[in-house]
Amino acid sequence: MSQPENKNRMEEFTSRQLLLNVYVSQGLFLVIAIGIAFFFKVPFPWSNDFPLPISYIAFAILTGVLFPLISIELKKKLPDHYFDDGGINEKIFGPLSYTHIFVLTALIAFAEEWLFRGVIQNLAGLVLTSVIFSTLHVRYIKKPFLFALVTLLSFWLGVLYEISHTIWIPFLAHFLIDFISGCWIAGQFKKSMTNVDDGV
Repeated sequence: MSQPENKNRMEEFTSRQLLLNVYVSQGLFLVIAIGIAFFFKVPFPWSNDFPLPISYIAFAILTGVLFPLISIELKKKLPDHYFDDGGINEKIFGPLSYTHIFVLTALIAFAEEWLFRGVIQNLAGLVLTSVIFSTLHVRYIKKPFLFALVTLLSFWLGVLYEISHTIWIPFLAHFLIDFISGCWIAGQFKKSMTNVDDGV
């Protein structure tokens, strides 16, 4: 499918429809995680002991802050088509309040980290889990740069899980990445709307 066709197809979906799709997919991830964990007797994430080691928390925060900042800088410097996902992220996060972004990204991070790191990685290993996680981001498959970023991120989150033995460390990193990125997208969207209203 060509880029214009992809964009035209995206225009058929409203922001609300895409947001609903995100909530439904994350709900399915939670159900699947519970089912697989129960069937294969994989420990539930809240069975891990707290508090978490400060060094692991530092790794998570560093990952969660650096990854989106580097992505934002690359987006400013590289051609637009490198980061073109068909406008999905802009449609989902653009109109949202920062509070809503916080709730949404917390749900996404928890559901995905529990399923992929906490359950699948325990059963299938780091590499296969990273491949599955990346492949499920279907809209990135024909975008080599975005797909490479997602694969790299997935592998690193898996490494964080391997060294910390808890989903809460990759969860924190994943949440910060999505939250910071989502807030940046929303900020850009609100800025563009202000410029339109001002006739800029």
